[in-house]
Amino acid sequence: MQVTQLDALTYVGPQISVANMDDLRRLKIKTVIVARPEGETADQPDISAIREAADALGITIHQIPVVPGNVTSEDALAYATIIAGAGHPVFSYCRSGMRAASLWALRAAKQGQSPDEILHMAKTAGFDLSALTDQLTTKAA
Repeated sequence: MQVTQLDALTYVGPQISVANMDDLRRLKIKTVIVARPEGETADQPDISAIREAADALGITIHQIPVVPGNVTSEDALAYATIIAGAGHPVFSYCRSGMRAASLWALRAAKQGQSPDEILHMAKTAGFDLSALTDQLTTKAA
């Protein structure tokens, strides 16, 4: 399982399986955000199976059905709302981790973090979020 830390309380990664729940528990993850629609690909586990495994470990699951290549303002608001009430640390995932990292970046900009710093942190973590530069700048303003 690939897990990338973006900040002190936020991790992102690609699609997980039920078998990965123990790995998340070892990281002390309290909240998981699924940033992809149900049934997006044939190999994607049902969220109900992920939720059941997470519930057994005391991990809360949320879903934001982000369409690939189209992180909306509504998606970013849903993410920020979940994070505001979430147990930390948080792990967000999608197919590759890119949508999850994008949601994190938009929230960080809204909280006043500089777009340059956000882009640098994301790049260091392996995510090129330069396509979000305009959105990050708007959110930070």
